[in-house]
Amino acid sequence: MDFFSSFGESIADHRVSANLIAAHGIITLLVLLAVSLRHVVAQGTSRLLRWTKLHWLESAGEHAAERVRALILWLTVAAVVLTIGAAVAYHFAGRDVREDLGYWYDKLTLTHLLKLGLRCGTMVVVLLLSLAGVRVVRSGMPKLEAHLQGWLGPHKHQVVLHRGFLLVQYYFVGALRLTALWLVFGLGRVGLVANPIYSFILSTITILVIAHLVALSSRVLFQTLEDLGNRRLAEGPFRHYWERMPKLFPFGQRCFEVAVYFCGVWLCVREFMNPLKVDSHAASILKCIGIVMATRVFIELLQVLLGEIFGLYADEETVDQKKRTVAPLIYSMSQYVLYFGSALMILKELDYDITPILAGAGILGLAVGLGAQSLVTDVVSGFFILFEGQYLVGDYVQIADAAGVVEAVGIRVTHLRDGQGKVYIIPNGQIKGVVSYSKGYVNAVVDLSVPTGSDLEATMRAMAEAGRRLRQAHREVLAETHIHGLVNYSTTEMTVRAVTKVRPGTHCAMQDEYRRLLKEVLDQGPMLAAHSAAAA
Repeated sequence: MDFFSSFGESIADHRVSANLIAAHGIITLLVLLAVSLRHVVAQGTSRLLRWTKLHWLESAGEHAAERVRALILWLTVAAVVLTIGAAVAYHFAGRDVREDLGYWYDKLTLTHLLKLGLRCGTMVVVLLLSLAGVRVVRSGMPKLEAHLQGWLGPHKHQVVLHRGFLLVQYYFVGALRLTALWLVFGLGRVGLVANPIYSFILSTITILVIAHLVALSSRVLFQTLEDLGNRRLAEGPFRHYWERMPKLFPFGQRCFEVAVYFCGVWLCVREFMNPLKVDSHAASILKCIGIVMATRVFIELLQVLLGEIFGLYADEETVDQKKRTVAPLIYSMSQYVLYFGSALMILKELDYDITPILAGAGILGLAVGLGAQSLVTDVVSGFFILFEGQYLVGDYVQIADAAGVVEAVGIRVTHLRDGQGKVYIIPNGQIKGVVSYSKGYVNAVVDLSVPTGSDLEATMRAMAEAGRRLRQAHREVLAETHIHGLVNYSTTEMTVRAVTKVRPGTHCAMQDEYRRLLKEVLDQGPMLAAHSAAAA
């Protein structure tokens, strides 16, 4: 009974109610602060994605926001638990919040009240000035953007300019609000805690905003360079080099943006770590980005250089087939060498010992050679095909069931394109025999089937006339059409064959043209007979 009576007396005591109300108020403030922070994190993530327009940050931003929200939740729970524990200890220590507040109130003097009022008034003024500054920035930035856009001209980098001004506007708004909050905390005598936090947040935001503005300006720079190059270099001796450059601008822009953002993060991180160590690593990473970009540029320029050395930019008819075969092969091999060399340079910049890698590459190459015998067979066969000149790019060949024009001869595979546009990719090791229609000359063979009762002499004269017209109309024909006579005879029909010597690779087209001319001659048969009789 003593316990229950003492418990009832403690509850009846107004001290408990006062302490509970005070603890409840503190917990309520903590919960409101946590909810506000979660809202700020959610809005900040969405605004960051909207400002930067970097879609690859979306998944990372959502993941980071989830982590921050979970951290805020657990910190709030811990703060509430600590508040409850402190309230319980405070109560059982015999303290009364009313007495403490009364004691504090009794100690207040008119001077204290004046100072408190002055501080509160200063806080209000600071908040009003920050609101006024935010309004000025939000109303002034669009006007400044419109004025600058009118000076540059319509549709001149309009999207980039709008995003830049929007980012600057958000930056100044955030900086004003952050500065106002810092001044309020300073007036509340928590400046020792607020000063380093304010300095870190403002410097970080400033660095990231400047990095993003530089990245945006790079887009304008690359677009300007492209327009200038199209005007000055599209014609002239450097025309072929310039044709490859616009393909590098998107890649170069991405490399530049990565380097800029990395520099921004590096400047933020070096405040918390050893600057010498951070600077050395940052310099190595920037060199790696430069190596990747330089390798890509050199590969594009190498293709143009090889094209000029082998004369691939001359008229197509004057380009040697061997040059068209060897130039892409050298370019392909050079690509592998350059990429491998750039990878070794990157590893060396990152302080990796490349000696074991080179030794491992040799062992790996031997293992691949032993395990992938078909690959080795393809490569060896490709070397023999190239060195012996069995066929070249542009030759018309038949390999097994595939017949067409050779588009590319590589170390491992050969590309053929037939008359229907289908591309056959044939491993060189599977090429057992090649029928070439591009060595010296080729015969265009056309067979004509006529009924057995037809006039054989008239048919042969018509076929000879079609051959004569074919040679007059086409330079590809190298000799007169030779009529072989009957090559097949049956009770219902007979077949007459005409053979025409033509240039390599043109036999299919000449066969089709010969058939057309033969049809034309046969349709004019009666007129030709009448003309011959009149001449006689």
